[in-house]
Amino acid sequence: MSVVRVYNGDMKLPKEPFLALAAIGWADGSLQRIEAVGLLRAATESGVSGDELAEIERATKAKVTLEGLELGGMSTWDQVVTYALAAWFAQLDGVVSTSEHTTMVELGDKLGLADALRKRAAAAAFDIACLPEGGRPERYDFQKLAARLKERLPQVAAPE
Repeated sequence: MSVVRVYNGDMKLPKEPFLALAAIGWADGSLQRIEAVGLLRAATESGVSGDELAEIERATKAKVTLEGLELGGMSTWDQVVTYALAAWFAQLDGVVSTSEHTTMVELGDKLGLADALRKRAAAAAFDIACLPEGGRPERYDFQKLAARLKERLPQVAAPE
């Protein structure tokens, strides 16, 4: 993992979680424009740039899957943030298809997250999406998501 995550009010993640989000988007057979915009904005705001951002952008144009994607070595905090982002991302187009739900379960398993953590992470993502215009990818507040997760899950929050 090439981007080091440090929580100091910012949400920093490596490229791999965003490739996993692309797999969520592709699960229903197509990645919508709104999903691509949201994915690239989330990656950029998380500090991904250069070749890694270009790799994520390619994943918005050609189908990717979770198979073969290495998500090991992530802290519990990074796993929870990744799952929360995936929950937000899966519902961006207004519906979570059966295949997206199945891929979300696969992602949670691959991350090794307990069901309770998955539910709380998804609930935090939904809370932020419900803020005024929060359902739009260009308006979703990723820093508020990190703060909400820290508030709801202090036992896994990265130290400040």
